Amino acid sequence: MRSTILAYVIALAGLVMIAAGAWDLFTKGTASARLRHYAIAIGMICGGLAIGGLAQALRLLLEINAKGG
Repeated sequence: MRSTILAYVIALAGLVMIAAGAWDLFTKGTASARLRHYAIAIGMICGGLAIGGLAQALRLLLEINAKGG
């Protein structure tokens, strides 16, 4: 049960990173730093997606182990 909760906490962390990256894209700064802001925001979104994928893999692994096969 603790591992399942861990998978959901990891997924929530990924969603928070995606939201933070999207918010950074939405509220980007001055024109001179725009490209840097885009790179940081896109990096945060990609990191969030990777964390979400890790959580999904952990959840599926736990489901397979719970079924015994």
